[in-house]
Amino acid sequence: MLPTASLSRKTTLLLTASLLVFSLVACGSSVSTAPASSASSALESAATDSLLRQVKTQIREATDKGSLGSLKQARTWAKQATGGDRAALAHYYAALADYRMSNRLPESDEDRRERVIEDAIGHLKRATEINGTMADAWALLSGCYGQMMGMNPMQGMSLGPKANEAMKRAKEHGPNNPRVWIIDGTSDFYTPGMFGGDKEKALTKFKKAARLAEQASPNDPLMPSWGHAEAHAWVGVAHMEAERYDPARTAFETALDLNPDYGWVEKVLLPKLEEKQS
Repeated sequence: MLPTASLSRKTTLLLTASLLVFSLVACGSSVSTAPASSASSALESAATDSLLRQVKTQIREATDKGSLGSLKQARTWAKQATGGDRAALAHYYAALADYRMSNRLPESDEDRRERVIEDAIGHLKRATEINGTMADAWALLSGCYGQMMGMNPMQGMSLGPKANEAMKRAKEHGPNNPRVWIIDGTSDFYTPGMFGGDKEKALTKFKKAARLAEQASPNDPLMPSWGHAEAHAWVGVAHMEAERYDPARTAFETALDLNPDYGWVEKVLLPKLEEKQS
């Protein structure tokens, strides 16, 4: 079951403790200024971390279930954390929630999808301004530019170079980041051949992402870690597009082994494969 809209008990307790420290200082308590400042800073940092942990979990579960409402709530929580010491990461998660929402909205609702992607781009620009070495933010920014071009092909002349530059930065700072290669692969997959797209080239990148994800072990649990099951799902999509149905099924089953709650594979991709094979 998805987390509720209320803050977690841990976050609430941390915020309450932080307010208590401020109250003691304001009332002339014997607590000295420097320790109080240090304590309140530590509590605020812990509260931000707790909130971002909840955001990360909510985005993952909402993506699995395809819940737009839960993705919106995750975006709201992430925006609340953009003023803290994890600002770049908070902006990234707000954008990731937008990115996931845009993929759930119907293609006919272009105005809404465009607003969501514009919001994501704004957050990712801010994230890369704060932390210019954040490969995940650069890669997602490239993907969002790509989505915007898909909705507005006439903007390709201006957005194409921006997408390429963002992906270049992503690879510079995260050459072994599986999410970089997933997003780069989707660009090759959806770009028309006359403009350099290549579905077999995309498959190579998806396979690379799957290998890298298997080896990945993030030191910070708050940092992005999605992509292992998704890489295999995209491997399956590329095989299915080429009518290689057996390897496609193997890839989809691997994705479900890694994430049994993966709704996109279970409810969309596997039924589509069954239809093609019938």
